[in-house]
Amino acid sequence: MKTSFRRHLGNFSLKKKALVIFLLFVLLPTLGVGVVVQHQFNQILEERFINSTKRNLDNVTNQLEEQTAMVKDIANYLILSPDMRTFLRSSPPLTSDQKTDLKRKIEDFLTFQLMSKSYIRSIEISGLNGNFIGMGEPFYGDESRWMELARQRKGGIVWTEGYELNSGWNGHVRVLSLFRLLNSYSEITKPLGSLIIRLDEASIVELLEKGIFEEGSGSVFIVGDQGQMIMESKHHLPDAYVPDNALMNELENSKDGFITAKIEDKRYLTLYNRIENTDWTIISMIPEVKVNQEFRSVKILMIFIIAVIQLLGLTALIGFHYTIIRPILRLKKETNRVTYGDYNARVPVNSHDEIAELNRKFNEMVVTIKELIEHKYKLELRQRESELKLMQNQMDPHFLYNTLDMIRWTARLEKASKSSQLIEMLSKFFRSSIDNGNYETTLYKEMEFVRSYLFLQQNRLGDKLQYALFMEAGIEQVPILKATIQPLVENFIKHGLDKNKPRYIVHVKCYKNTGEIWIDVVDNGLGMEPERKEEVQAALEHAGADVNREGAMMNIHDRLSIYFGEGFGLQIVQTSTDGTWVRLRIPDADIQPSLAVDENDG
Repeated sequence: MKTSFRRHLGNFSLKKKALVIFLLFVLLPTLGVGVVVQHQFNQILEERFINSTKRNLDNVTNQLEEQTAMVKDIANYLILSPDMRTFLRSSPPLTSDQKTDLKRKIEDFLTFQLMSKSYIRSIEISGLNGNFIGMGEPFYGDESRWMELARQRKGGIVWTEGYELNSGWNGHVRVLSLFRLLNSYSEITKPLGSLIIRLDEASIVELLEKGIFEEGSGSVFIVGDQGQMIMESKHHLPDAYVPDNALMNELENSKDGFITAKIEDKRYLTLYNRIENTDWTIISMIPEVKVNQEFRSVKILMIFIIAVIQLLGLTALIGFHYTIIRPILRLKKETNRVTYGDYNARVPVNSHDEIAELNRKFNEMVVTIKELIEHKYKLELRQRESELKLMQNQMDPHFLYNTLDMIRWTARLEKASKSSQLIEMLSKFFRSSIDNGNYETTLYKEMEFVRSYLFLQQNRLGDKLQYALFMEAGIEQVPILKATIQPLVENFIKHGLDKNKPRYIVHVKCYKNTGEIWIDVVDNGLGMEPERKEEVQAALEHAGADVNREGAMMNIHDRLSIYFGEGFGLQIVQTSTDGTWVRLRIPDADIQPSLAVDENDG
């Protein structure tokens, strides 16, 4: 059987094979599993929804039971309070001060209760001796029915149904109240006064609705022990239906604690719970349509998932071409571009698979090749520019060196020591500036180059030029590009001297700082014009931007950043009419230390 199936399948084209595999292993299994999972999931969701509603109902019942218990505790405390018994006694009569003091104490207690329990709107105490205390909102209306019932109870608590009163603050308001006679503690049948605690019906309804289900999703009722309606939610059932005795009996006889009630051809999931300290019953009725909405979303989700799976399977039939073959052809095309010298070739990387990794490595390789070519080209170009500037109008280097040595020795034979020293410094200067095309030197040699230049300039300018060179021990052999410090000093001599100052001062300091070598060139020259400073600063901060990059500082910055990498180069620390402070930053090569310090103040 298996052999026959394989033989027949082997005769199919790849397209037919893919279609058969799709039908047998994607479409049919997905439909079958989807139907089973949806049925099971609906049952689980229905059970979870009912259990969640039961938990919510239990929580609301506990909260309402706690609130009514607190109200009862207030009533019990007032009966047992000596201050209250004294305040309500008929004889001996209270003095004015006694009455005021007792009333203040009771009012303090009642104020605390009102502020800590937002669902209490007012508390009234009326004594048979004429004393009265009213805290909270002032209410007006006929409550004689409840007070008469409280008298019949002779000290027992009477909970009212929800009823409407006129508030002096908020107009017509519905409340739920506790009525109770306050009897003497020593003579428990002797009434001293009455107590009314009014609760806010709206806050209780809000607690019930928000605690059990989402707003507008159902209706909730509180039914008394005699079947009377204590209160109901704002969302009424059809024809203003309220639970009756038949519904109550059906709920009490249900095994699961809930039933499905039918009202006006509509079905409602109905649950209930009792409040033990008041003998009230909370009934929650949720339309079955609302319940099914939970399951409808699951059905839609399941259909969507099945459709997505099938779509993915169908996509897989044609996806092989776009995920395997097409990327390889694109890579081949971009490789040909690189072969012909186009280093802007790139392959898009849209995933993390092996082909994407191959594309990523190709892009990195092209970028590296381009950077290497640009690095060497730019470095050599900048170095040649520096050398050409130094070599302009100069003779052949070897002829110049030999001639200067001959003149120096002649000066020594003629005992002209100063002339000999000047010629020696000039010879060193030219030897340092031109070195057979080698663009790298050491920090020590570059500082010697600067020293030779400044020595010659000092002899030209006289004592007005003062300079100091400092190099921290251990960094002498740090590699640096040639002609990076001397052009900055030359800039000061040629363009920055302030003729109005008695001394021309320039300091060069080389030192380590957090893994880098910093070279500070500080002078007391004219400084830069604000426009020139902004132009140079913009060029330094935006390498490669379309700005003017001419000048010694731009040349130095570009060469250092190309050679050592981004983050290194030249920066203007400060410039003003008091002078200019320029800093070069290069990496620390961590060479073994030696000693090299050269200072000359002229």
